[in-house]
Amino acid sequence: MAHAVCLLLFSGVMVTAQTPPADTANGLGALRGLERARVLAKLVDTHKIDDPERALRYGAEALALFAVTPDPVANVSTLNEMAWSHMTLGHYDSTTFYADSGRRLAERSGDKAGQARALNNLGALAQRMGDPKRAVDLFIQALALQRAAASERDIANSLNNLGFVYSTDLADYGKSLTYHLEALSIRERLADKASIALSLNNIGIVYGRLREYARAQAYFDRALELRRELGNKTRVAATLNNIGDTYLDAGNLEQALSYQRQALGIRAELTDRSAIALSHRNVGAVYLAMHRLGDARRELLEAMALSESLGDKGLAAQIRLTLAACERASGAPAKAEGYARDALALAERMQSRELVRRASEELAADQESNGQLADALREFKRAKVVSDSIFSAGTARRIALLEQMFSNERRGRELDSLRRHQAELQLEASERALQRDVAIGIAILIAVVAFFMYRRRVERTRLAEALSVTDALTGLWNRRYVQQTLQMEVAASLRRHRVAQAGGLSIDDADLIFVMIDIDRFKRVNDQFGHTAGDQLLVQLGTVLRTTCRDSDVVVRWGGDEFLIVARFTNRHQGAATTERLRQAIERHVMMLSDGRAIRVTASIGFAAFPFDLRSPESLPWTAAIALADHAAYAAKREGGNGCAGLSRVDGADAPLTGAESSHEEIARLVQQGRISIDLPRGAKPAGAVVGAV
Repeated sequence: MAHAVCLLLFSGVMVTAQTPPADTANGLGALRGLERARVLAKLVDTHKIDDPERALRYGAEALALFAVTPDPVANVSTLNEMAWSHMTLGHYDSTTFYADSGRRLAERSGDKAGQARALNNLGALAQRMGDPKRAVDLFIQALALQRAAASERDIANSLNNLGFVYSTDLADYGKSLTYHLEALSIRERLADKASIALSLNNIGIVYGRLREYARAQAYFDRALELRRELGNKTRVAATLNNIGDTYLDAGNLEQALSYQRQALGIRAELTDRSAIALSHRNVGAVYLAMHRLGDARRELLEAMALSESLGDKGLAAQIRLTLAACERASGAPAKAEGYARDALALAERMQSRELVRRASEELAADQESNGQLADALREFKRAKVVSDSIFSAGTARRIALLEQMFSNERRGRELDSLRRHQAELQLEASERALQRDVAIGIAILIAVVAFFMYRRRVERTRLAEALSVTDALTGLWNRRYVQQTLQMEVAASLRRHRVAQAGGLSIDDADLIFVMIDIDRFKRVNDQFGHTAGDQLLVQLGTVLRTTCRDSDVVVRWGGDEFLIVARFTNRHQGAATTERLRQAIERHVMMLSDGRAIRVTASIGFAAFPFDLRSPESLPWTAAIALADHAAYAAKREGGNGCAGLSRVDGADAPLTGAESSHEEIARLVQQGRISIDLPRGAKPAGAVVGAV
């Protein structure tokens, strides 16, 4: 009883003064005592998200009644839902108090489910307060309790929480998808629409982070439809926010602004200050992308003012990062650098890899704009190290495994359902003496289900391939990795050239060099030694390239027998030396086959620098520069192979290139017109590009 009184005093309300809302439809009626307290406890759960202040009033009365007539389980539930209500209101000290109180009471009364719920609340608070590692630890403790109790609904909740923190703070998308897919599988079995919508929404977030915008949008659309059907305003706003983020990342700014304004409008009617601050930040980010800098600054400062009193480190870091970008765009790099440093300090305290990456990249951009080129390069390299750790080979393997597990589990459920349906049809057929017709129907049904199961397996195989950023054969990065990560290097290179041009400086490490490598007569290897030998050759060649290139270079299996090297932090004048070094390494290496035979191969290598045209650095996209390198490799191959070629912009040539001229025919035309020059330094060509077994 004393414990309950302390709770009431802490909440700052007197029991006798509590007057619950005059709501005749809430089920209270003339209820008294324990029966009334239990109904009040359920009302706390009902209103904790959309009307947390009402939930707290109901909870205060319920606790007073439980102090007179105990019901430990309902009491723990009330404490836990009141903790969530306080978190919604941004009262984090009160959140801790109520959640800890619920956990202690649950431990004393042996209420494992209540104990797990309290741990989940404390984990959610730890995440908001910028401690994702502690959040994971608390969520895992909750999950262990729930698995022991075989409580599927609660298990799915903890899985969801783990998936969210791994995607949002720790940038481990393989683990995140593992947890979210298991949660979705459970929720689909339970047919819980609200929870299914939550899982769909969070899977959409993962795909958005992976830049799979169409797939993310599909998940968000399904989640939004369910949430609107259920009428949960807070959840609707969250999905609108996520859709807006996806449109922003995809460059559809008008749609992004529309969805973010809708989310802000809904949140303004509610009382979750953290969510309102996030929406102001998101609207500001869209305005920044639109170059409406005054509007962006207004929204961002409003967000920062709201967030200051909350203690939400992740939100504070996001707001400061966007303010830094806004000030840099406004021509105030010193002010921008201050915001970026604050964001980086917050991200490092949180141990959030994604925020550290973004903060380091923003700080590098601000330092470049401020003329601090050495500092900027150091910070940019740190951002790249973090980025590489996020898109690791381990992520690809985990995703492939979890997709197979999820596919098997769901396929088992579908087959069980099909067998039950088949038995029902056979029973009905025997009663009606229509076994033959039913058998035909069953066969058709099985064929239809088998077809849809096949399509699901194909879809999941495509998913695993789409998420992978490494080549399964060689272990090198693949095209997807380049598409996901190269924009950061491109932006840094362009910034460094802008700084150099503005200050009349000469920078030795501002360029990217794209090197395309095409193995000579690779078909002959397959024909003469077999396709297995061809695969072994590709694996060994990948090793040769990795050991020959610098640590800062990106080595990519581009497709088939083609490899791409992205030389970073370099000078365009190093292109010829780089490609010749690679050509010699390939030519000298003896490729050993599993049957003891040895072969040698040569390669045709082409290169092109980015920016391609220094007078107009942004006129030609990096994708076109890769096409130019590919054309150069093609030119080297036409000369007989085992050689290098480079394409470069002719000084004094009229009209900048636009990127539209990226086919072999168009590039050849530009060479003939004298707008692009081709350099064909020759390597030593042996007789034939393949040497037989030794």
